[in-house]
Amino acid sequence: MNILLIFIWVYGAMIATSFWEAYSEGDQAWDAGKIGWKIKYKGYVVLTAYHFWLFYVMFPLLITLPLVVFGWDWKLFGVLVSAYASGAVVEDFFWFVVNPKFKLKNWNSKNVKWYPWFKLGKFEIPVGYVFGIIVSLLSWYFLWR
Repeated sequence: MNILLIFIWVYGAMIATSFWEAYSEGDQAWDAGKIGWKIKYKGYVVLTAYHFWLFYVMFPLLITLPLVVFGWDWKLFGVLVSAYASGAVVEDFFWFVVNPKFKLKNWNSKNVKWYPWFKLGKFEIPVGYVFGIIVSLLSWYFLWR
């Protein structure tokens, strides 16, 4: 199993998603202008129907296809979980890099109010990024290191 190639492949898919998502959303990020249900928590829309079907149904079905074809393997499952969890962070960040209507300079808690931020002094990062990185590292530590 080529772990580096798996990460490159998943990250490539996630970056491609950043492009089509940025081009279809423009400056209407997250839940702005979207149809379907929305789950809210403490003033934040934490999940939209659109994101649920994309990130919790479609991507997991596609990414786990090797497990369906070749059979269950804990190490491969762990690598896929790590690649997917960290790849979701890559996808979200690249949305700001490639979006022609919402520039990277706006990637901060002042301009991006659709999700909560973790702040430590001047350093800030979206809470979802921290969660994705933690899931990726836990998967590596317990399933495939």
